[in-house]
Amino acid sequence: MRGFCLVVMLLILTSGVAVAGPNAGVVLSVQGNVDGAATNGSPCTEIALPAACEDLIPSATDDVDGVSWYLVVVVSPPENTPNFNTVVFGLGDYTASNTYIGFYGPCVTGALEISTQDWPNPNQGTAVSWAPNCINGIMEPVYYFGVYAYSAGNIPLAVHPVQGGVVVDCSANPTTDDLEGFGVMGVGGNAGSNPECPGGVQPEPGACCFGPDCVLLLETQCVEQAGDWYGGACNPDGSPCPPDPNPVQETTWGSIKVVYE
Repeated sequence: MRGFCLVVMLLILTSGVAVAGPNAGVVLSVQGNVDGAATNGSPCTEIALPAACEDLIPSATDDVDGVSWYLVVVVSPPENTPNFNTVVFGLGDYTASNTYIGFYGPCVTGALEISTQDWPNPNQGTAVSWAPNCINGIMEPVYYFGVYAYSAGNIPLAVHPVQGGVVVDCSANPTTDDLEGFGVMGVGGNAGSNPECPGGVQPEPGACCFGPDCVLLLETQCVEQAGDWYGGACNPDGSPCPPDPNPVQETTWGSIKVVYE
């Protein structure tokens, strides 16, 4: 019965007109097990979160069993008074033959999960609810993945293929707020990426290298275009990119897409 109620609630909430609720501006970020420490069967409590969103690290080091562990973290703007008891999200496209997600599940004790048939394969989704309980931290781990990586790659968080990407508040008449950004788990040595922290200082463009060519982009844009992110300035000699650079040109995001698409 509880599962049926969750399905009905999600259908009602995600099919109506969006109205900003108490969780407006939230993003879904990733924190990896960066030092490969033993998780002792409890990654959600054994992997520590940093004090600041900007310090979340979306890559991981294998533990002694060869598993890379990741937490999925709901991050709210610091000006919010967050409260939520349901989160809906998915996984984007990734090369399943290069990675195997051997472990996964909710972080909240007693949570009910309803997933698409092939979860956690690419382009699948899940909905997790712990109602009537409620959590209200600025950074809250809600899910975990344990991954075997056979080569370097990325596993992106994404919207649910049917229900989108939302959190649901704990009020008597609950409202949904869209997840405004999604992290990417970096596996097999890849760095991964996280969305811009909500409500924080706006990121500055920095040096992004495409071979010897240095252009100024945001870090997320650099990663999306498969560039090498260094940050800082593009210097007249082309550094920090490899030697023998082309002339440096401050380039807009629109123009670099044209060049490298």
